[in-house]
Amino acid sequence: MSVLKRLFSNINDVDVAQSRVDSARGRLMATIEQIQQRIAPSSLMDEAIEQVKTRSSELAQSAGQVVRERPATVAATAAGIGLLLAAKPLSRLFGGRKAPPDETRHETPAPKRRSSPTRKSPKPAS
Repeated sequence: MSVLKRLFSNINDVDVAQSRVDSARGRLMATIEQIQQRIAPSSLMDEAIEQVKTRSSELAQSAGQVVRERPATVAATAAGIGLLLAAKPLSRLFGGRKAPPDETRHETPAPKRRSSPTRKSPKPAS
């Protein structure tokens, strides 16, 4: 009888193991669903947009703080950047450096004209 008892006592252990497997499978499936939702293109795009919004607002706040702390430095920097961007138009306006002639004109030279049309006589046969 002890053999039968041992044989049937393992059935309870199998049932417990099966319920543990089912529980683990359920947790695994839930995790897979969460991962699929997180890597969906729309979720990734929403997350990226949210990060850009957060970082841009932080940058704007930081820039505003710098402007309040150092207005002269910011003005000088902005003026320097403006001059760099406007260097070529200002140069043209105030007659700065002259451009080489080949850059200003793209004309082709006129063909040379002969003063009087002449015909060449054929060479005598030797």
